[in-house]
Amino acid sequence: MTDTVDAIAIARALGDTTRARIVMLLAERNLCVCELTETVGQSQANISGHLKLLVASGLVVSYRRSYWTHYALTQNLPADIEGFVRAVVHETRSRFSSDLATLAALPEDVCTRRQQERRLARERTDAAPQRTYSQGKGDRNERA
Repeated sequence: MTDTVDAIAIARALGDTTRARIVMLLAERNLCVCELTETVGQSQANISGHLKLLVASGLVVSYRRSYWTHYALTQNLPADIEGFVRAVVHETRSRFSSDLATLAALPEDVCTRRQQERRLARERTDAAPQRTYSQGKGDRNERA
């Protein structure tokens, strides 16, 4: 993002319900993708795509913390844009209040738990017997 804020890019970014929900949640606190997927109930790939657009609009920033990338709302937006964002967050909060309850109920270790689940799934896949395929009936050197 440059020194100026692109109000149109922010308005477009907030024009999608899922992105508005993400911004509403980020208005509560900084979050990682794991927390957002659990709260919004969408796939990691889908949430990541929405976050990419929000970051590109200049409304959201990302930073690394340990293994995870966390997201936060950009600070010090111009007053008119900040007012617009507050209005969208207020409207979204009234329509998706259950998201806030879901976020509040998330366990502290949701990211670690998801990482362990992925590791166990990989280990099960690696430990599964590999399928072998025969070349068909008989050996190629056999004659009928």
